[in-house]
Amino acid sequence: MKRILLIAPLPLRFELTQDDVYRNLPLSKVKSFILPLHLATVAGLTPSAYEVVIWDEAVHGRISAENMPEGYDLVGLTGYTAHLPRAAEVSKLFRQRGVMVVIGGAGISSLPQKYYNDFDVLFIGEAEQTWPQFLADWQQANYKKIYRQVRPVDLSKTPLPCWDSIKDDMESYMLAGVQTSRGCPFNCEFCDVSYLFGRKFRHKSVDQVLDELRALEKLGMRKVVVCDDNFAGNPAYTKNLLREMISLNNSFSMPMGFATEASINIAGDEQLLELLADANFVEIFVGIESPNKESLKEANKLQNFKSNLIGDIRKIQSYGMAVRGSLIVGFDHDHADIFDQHFQFVQESCLTVPSIRVLMAPPGTRLWKRMRKDGRLLKTEMEGRFFGNPGTTNILPKNMSRPELLTGYLGLIGKVYDWHNFAVRIKGFVSNVSRKPRVPKGMKYYKRVLQFIYFTLTRMDGESRKVVLGIIMHTLKNAPFMLPRLTGFIIRQYGYAHRPKLQESIEELIGLEKAGKVSLEIAEDEELLPQAFLEFYENLFAEIYQKVSTELKDKNSVEETVIDIFSTYLQHNRLTLDNNESILLTELKSLADEVIGAKNSSSAKMGKEGTGGPTGTGLAGLDDRVLKAVEQELLIAEVRASTLN
Repeated sequence: MKRILLIAPLPLRFELTQDDVYRNLPLSKVKSFILPLHLATVAGLTPSAYEVVIWDEAVHGRISAENMPEGYDLVGLTGYTAHLPRAAEVSKLFRQRGVMVVIGGAGISSLPQKYYNDFDVLFIGEAEQTWPQFLADWQQANYKKIYRQVRPVDLSKTPLPCWDSIKDDMESYMLAGVQTSRGCPFNCEFCDVSYLFGRKFRHKSVDQVLDELRALEKLGMRKVVVCDDNFAGNPAYTKNLLREMISLNNSFSMPMGFATEASINIAGDEQLLELLADANFVEIFVGIESPNKESLKEANKLQNFKSNLIGDIRKIQSYGMAVRGSLIVGFDHDHADIFDQHFQFVQESCLTVPSIRVLMAPPGTRLWKRMRKDGRLLKTEMEGRFFGNPGTTNILPKNMSRPELLTGYLGLIGKVYDWHNFAVRIKGFVSNVSRKPRVPKGMKYYKRVLQFIYFTLTRMDGESRKVVLGIIMHTLKNAPFMLPRLTGFIIRQYGYAHRPKLQESIEELIGLEKAGKVSLEIAEDEELLPQAFLEFYENLFAEIYQKVSTELKDKNSVEETVIDIFSTYLQHNRLTLDNNESILLTELKSLADEVIGAKNSSSAKMGKEGTGGPTGTGLAGLDDRVLKAVEQELLIAEVRASTLN
């Protein structure tokens, strides 16, 4: 039996954060914030013929040359962009010992060209189809360098996550996670969700989600994050699921508590808010972004632009659910007064412990492309040890200098996370609750109360303890049923209020930039996709896709073949504005004949002829996803060429 090790790497700059203040509390063995749902999902996709072990560096420790896990035939890594440098380090350790290493996840899906040579195989996009395909190819020693999922997968066919290898580590995690959907119908300029997962909302069946929750409850997990980018993307589905979750929670000896992310427009649906509250959702993460209407319009955050933000936030809170707002400074329409605007907004809306950061341009997003075109995109390498810090950015701001932006950011978070300002918000939140959630009885808070008392007495100074006592007295007087929920917000506030390393890091960066000791290297705007091609692409795509889908024998390789045709053509043909659509189409069809012929010949030799075609959600948006893949292939081709040279 072949053995597979799946690793969740820690970022290189991992430091204690607000979520890690739960460590070392009495009666607690917590080492990490959330269970590695991504790896458990891959484990669930793996046939039983393989042995799969999950290694979470946050729980099991960093892998080094001295403590290498041994006896594995394959190592898989995953993570976001911030995890990629560490993933490359771990990969090097295993590859030096002759072990094959593969990587997937959102990070490598955005930057495959940058880490192309650091891993043996790259998975771009969702893994539900490509991971089993790779394992079959690997078994036959005939695998590819890149496995790319172009069409959004059908989540109703996703198997249950497999927690077998870490079932004894559940006490090491504060929260569990389930995912009910992928995709988001909105198209915010700075967000990479639609870039990675598309704008069409896809979801698992209600029964799938309930089965995942039952499995987690049996493992002893009581707090769950619904890891959707927009849990209310399909209100009808969400309401149906919530009704079943309420029933399921009633069947447990102690109900689960939930948190999730949703858009602000849920405030207009009272039935949805009631169901969320009664399903025991304690907190909703909402992307507020800015109180500046012009900044919201700039970011294409139209659902917020049309909203009465403060009124809608207070409406959600009135059901006993905290709103953990996400706020961003540094938009093009932000001026020096934006920091005061944010502070006033946070206080008036009674956001409990908001998440505040400086605007970043994630790779591949529309913001990233606009900044690159405008000559304002910075190479992230220049951030060095500062990269990943919520107070840094890879863009040049428009109406402030970078030191001014970072200084304003420091002042803003200093005011927002001041204990007295926090007390004003938390008391306002409690006073605004007008409907008590109808959560099943039987919840036991003895352990939490003990932890909270210990934390208050041992971690807080006299002034903050006095503030906390005032919050407790206010809550007991106005909404005593809210007290257990507030303990978590208070502990998180402590984490945000005590981040000296973050402040020191930003202050150091400000000083270096003011002294001219930081080189702000501008990322070049390379014209990978010529305007002469883009002008006609939509029609060209339809013609070539139809030709390939009709003539190619292996129907499961249609998208891959279309990408090959376009990327090969663009690599070897110099396009000018003199090219017209007719010329381009004639040349592309000629190349398509060659590529299709070669692939059909190869399929015949292998006895391979797909008939069902890829499963997915139709052709909507497929042209954009193919175009994204073509651009990535052109970047990867440059890496291959430089490696050969």
